[in-house]
Amino acid sequence: MTNLKHMKKLISLIIFYLLALPFIADSQEIKTEDIASARKIRRAELNDPIRPQWHLTIAEGKAMPFDPNGAIFKDGVYHLWYIYQDEGKCNWQHLSSIDLFHWRWYANDLKPNVGDPEHDIFSGNAFVAKDGNVVLAYHGLGTDGNCVAYSSDANLNEWTKPKSNPIAKPGWDPHMWVDGNTYYQISGGTPGAKHPNPPVLYVGDSYDKPMKRVGEFMTHNMPDVNDFEDISCPDFFKLGDKWVLLCISHSRGARYYIGTWDGKQFNPESHHRMNWPGGTIFAPETLLDDQGRRIMWAWVLDRKSGVSSGTMSMPRVLTLSEDKHSLLIDPPKEIERLRYNKMEEKPFTVNAGQSVTLNKVSGNMLEMDILIDPGKAKRFGVKVFSSKDGSEQTPIVIDRTKDILQIDMQKSGINRPVYEEFAMAFASPDPKHNPVILAEDAPFSLNQGEKVHLQIFLDKSMLEVFANGRQCLTQVIYPSLTDAIGVQVFADDAPINVEQLNAWKLFPAMQW
Repeated sequence: MTNLKHMKKLISLIIFYLLALPFIADSQEIKTEDIASARKIRRAELNDPIRPQWHLTIAEGKAMPFDPNGAIFKDGVYHLWYIYQDEGKCNWQHLSSIDLFHWRWYANDLKPNVGDPEHDIFSGNAFVAKDGNVVLAYHGLGTDGNCVAYSSDANLNEWTKPKSNPIAKPGWDPHMWVDGNTYYQISGGTPGAKHPNPPVLYVGDSYDKPMKRVGEFMTHNMPDVNDFEDISCPDFFKLGDKWVLLCISHSRGARYYIGTWDGKQFNPESHHRMNWPGGTIFAPETLLDDQGRRIMWAWVLDRKSGVSSGTMSMPRVLTLSEDKHSLLIDPPKEIERLRYNKMEEKPFTVNAGQSVTLNKVSGNMLEMDILIDPGKAKRFGVKVFSSKDGSEQTPIVIDRTKDILQIDMQKSGINRPVYEEFAMAFASPDPKHNPVILAEDAPFSLNQGEKVHLQIFLDKSMLEVFANGRQCLTQVIYPSLTDAIGVQVFADDAPINVEQLNAWKLFPAMQW
C-alpha cells in the first residue's frame, strides 16, 4: 500500500513537471531580441540626464502608482516591495538591501494568480506573526476588501495566500500588526469622498481568517485636516511612549499624527505635514531595524513618464521630538558609504544683497553639509542646480519673517514642469481647479541665537533638504542646461557667516 502511494505521488509529480515544462522553458529561454530589448532599456536609462543615480529608482516598467510597501527588517536584511504595472495589472516587486542604498531585485513578485479573488494588488504592509511567519497585508482590487499572503521562507521567496481572502471587508489600504493574542488591522479611508471618511479597525485571533469590524480607528480628527482628506497608506507604530499614524491624503500627500493608543482606538494629539502644495512626497512606508531606528521611504511623485518614472525618497530616520508633538527627521548614516572626493570651503561671509558662487563645490550628484550663523538676516539660503548665466537655479530659502523653509521652483528649469497645489487632483475639492505653485513652503522657525544646519542632497533630478534635524523638503527638479551644476550662497537683507561647508560627490548606487 505504501509503495502504491509513493508511486501515485511520483506519477503526479511527473505529470505536473511535464505540464509545466513549456512554461519553465519559455521563462528560461533568452532570445536575441530579448537581449536587444534589455540593452536598449539599460542604455536609455544610462543616457537619461535626469535619471537619479543613487536614489532607489524603478528598473523598468510603469510606476503610477509606485507606493513602497511591505518594508521589514529580517535576519540582517532590509526588505521592501513597490507597486509596478505589468500588462495592465498592479503587482508588488520585491527588493532587498543590507545598506539601504544598494538593492537586489527578486523574481518572486506578489501578483494576482489564477483563482485569486483580487485582480490587482494595491498598498499594504508587512509584519511578523505570532508563529514567526512574515505576513503581507494588501488591498485586493476587485474584492472590496483586504487580503494577506504569508511566508515561512528564510529569504521570503515563497508565499501562500489563504482561501479566506479577503479577510477584512469592506476595506481599503490596510496596515496590520499583532499584539499579544490579537491581530489588528487599520483599513484606510478611501480617497475622493469629499467628506470625512475615517479609517476603521478590524480585529481577529488569526492572520489568515476573517476579521471582525469593531468601529472607527481614531477618536477624532485634527482641526488642520480638511474634510476631503482621506487616510490612505496608513503605517502605525510606537515611537518612545507615543504612537504615530503615518499616512497620506491623496490631495495633500504625506502627513502624520502623534497620539496615544489604548488597544481600542487611537487618540491623536498633534498633526503635521510631510508634503506641502507643489510637493512630491507620497505613500510613506517604514520599518524598525536592528539598531532600533524607524526608517521611512516615500514615493516621490514625478511629472514625466518613461524609463526613469518611479523614484523613492532617500531613507529618512524618524525620532520623537523632545516635546513629543512632532518628529525629528535625519538622513541615515549609511549615505556616508557613497561619499568620495570631499570638497571643503573655508569659512566666509556673505553680505546683504550678495550671492557667492562656491569655487570648490559644484555638481548634480552631491551631499552638502553647511552650518550658517544667520546673524540678523531674515532671508538667506543656498542656490543649487545653478547655470553660469543664472537662467536656471533652484534657491533653498530660509525666511525668518514667514518662518518657512522653501524650495523655489520658478527658475528650476527652462522647460520646468507644472507644479500644482494638490498632489492628486481627483481627491481635491474641485478636480478641475488645481492652482499652479511656484515654491514649496514648509514650516520652519529658528530659536533665538540658533544657527542653521543644512544637509542638502542632489541626485540629477532629486533635491532633498534636511534642516536642523526637524524639517525635510523633497522636490523633483528638471534642469535643462548642462552647466546647471553651480552652487551659490546668498543673503538678501543682512550679512550671514558660513562657518562650515563640506561637500562630497555621491557614487551611483543604481546599476544603471
